[in-house]
Amino acid sequence: MKRLVISLSCLLLLFLTTFANDKIDSLQRLLERYPSLDSVRVDMLNELGYQYWITDPLQSEIYGTKALQLADTLKYLKGEAFANRVVGVSHWARANYPAALQFLFDGLKIYQKIEDSLGVATIFNNIGLVYADQRSYDLAVEYYEQSLKMYQMLKKEGNETPVLNNLGNAYVQLGNYAKAEVLFHETLARNQTLGRTYGVASSYSNLGELNLARKRYTEALDFFQRSIAIRETIPDFEGTAMCLYLMGKTYLARAEYGLAEQHLLQGVEVALKVSTRKWLTDIYEALKDLEEAKGNYQQALVYFEQFSARKDSLFDEEKSRQIAEMETRFQTLQKEQTLQMQEKQLQIYQQQARLQALIRNGLLLGLLVLLVMGYLVVSRQRLKIRKNKELLEKSRQIHASEQALAVAALENVRLKEKELRQELDYKNKELTSYTINFIQKNELMEELKAGIEQLKKSQDREVAHKLNGLNRLVENSLHIDRDWEDFKRHFEEVHKDFFKTLKEQCAELTNNELKLCALLKLNMNLKEAASMLGISPESVKTARYRLRKKLNLSRDENLVDHIIHLESGLAKSNNE
Repeated sequence: MKRLVISLSCLLLLFLTTFANDKIDSLQRLLERYPSLDSVRVDMLNELGYQYWITDPLQSEIYGTKALQLADTLKYLKGEAFANRVVGVSHWARANYPAALQFLFDGLKIYQKIEDSLGVATIFNNIGLVYADQRSYDLAVEYYEQSLKMYQMLKKEGNETPVLNNLGNAYVQLGNYAKAEVLFHETLARNQTLGRTYGVASSYSNLGELNLARKRYTEALDFFQRSIAIRETIPDFEGTAMCLYLMGKTYLARAEYGLAEQHLLQGVEVALKVSTRKWLTDIYEALKDLEEAKGNYQQALVYFEQFSARKDSLFDEEKSRQIAEMETRFQTLQKEQTLQMQEKQLQIYQQQARLQALIRNGLLLGLLVLLVMGYLVVSRQRLKIRKNKELLEKSRQIHASEQALAVAALENVRLKEKELRQELDYKNKELTSYTINFIQKNELMEELKAGIEQLKKSQDREVAHKLNGLNRLVENSLHIDRDWEDFKRHFEEVHKDFFKTLKEQCAELTNNELKLCALLKLNMNLKEAASMLGISPESVKTARYRLRKKLNLSRDENLVDHIIHLESGLAKSNNE
């Protein structure tokens, strides 16, 4: 009766509290006043972990872990299943995807065991979210659809809404924009009708991502701003970091670099509050792209190193998880083999007991025969056990060797990746240095040429004749093809398929137009390009106009953006 009264008090307190922080404070006070180690305490710990999901995922994991340990001790399966879900989602929020899947699948098994259909439907949706973040969108869609079917079977219309939202996100990534838009508007209407603040914010951010994918940047920014305004009142730091990152990506796509940098740096601050590596990794990658677009290659390198450090951290965690899983599978196999051997021994002992009963009721000759047979059976079984032990030892040694090879292979992959990254950084720096020297050389020659022209105005014919010779040398140095060949060699070491891709798009491009494309790829301005080509800025403008016509670019398409993104496949072809 006492437990029932306390449970009802917990429920009443949850209904009376309105905001997430108030709920957390109320639950913590209630937990402090409740010392009993029973299922009610498990439910309190789980509820605290659930409330911390969007504000502090690390705290969510702490409370979920406490609930999981207590539920396991009490054999409280429902509490254990929910605790696995709490811990799994907290790992997902911090981009610890292997750990997230491990806990979520453990929770799924328990929900299926106790035949809790609502719990199964909910955890299917959570698993879909983890796969979506790992870009396994087909798998994500499968789990979302299973979750949706179960909610429909249970007639839980309110629970369907977030699943429809998530399904729409997957369709955006798969390129099915029309289907995604229908789902997002449907979920927005449902969330507004039900008064779900967090759901409305999610619908706005989803519509923003859809418009960003469609390159409708103004509409995308409007939806992201609406989402942030709601998330800041909840508060939802993880969601706010996501929206700031997406706004930064939108401004970057519009070449509004100042606003892009402002929102991305704000995203870093918010992401650090909740230790969400998932968005920190993406934000640093976007900042690297921003600095490259601005031509600040030194700062781009700094952000690339921060991005790589977080990617390497995730890779190391995945490697550790794989090794742990191999050890777990080996230990499980050993236990299963031991149990099988014990069962066989038990069966043998039972047979021996039955034989002894027959021996006591048989003749002396039969007794002797049975004793001999029993001795033979036991001897054979001992021999079999000894052979099984030898095979088991050999198997253990083979597994140990395989584990060592796997660790060595993973380490080699990591070192190779590091070497390739360092080589690319070096070639980028070498290309940048060579380009700057090339420009400075041509500018110096132009100044020298201008000075010679001034001196030629002198009345001394012999001086003028010598100056004409120097002028021809300067002219020749401005158009030496060897410099271009050296530049082309450095350029192609960094952008290997650039000229090949250009030729495939337009086979009629001349050598001078290919040179101009290479300078545009490096985001050079008119003056720098004119210096490199040895022509006037007006001539560069004319060449760019002719190049746009050959590439069949519309007025809305930016020539520089088209050339910069050519290798990554983002530039549109003429038929699109």
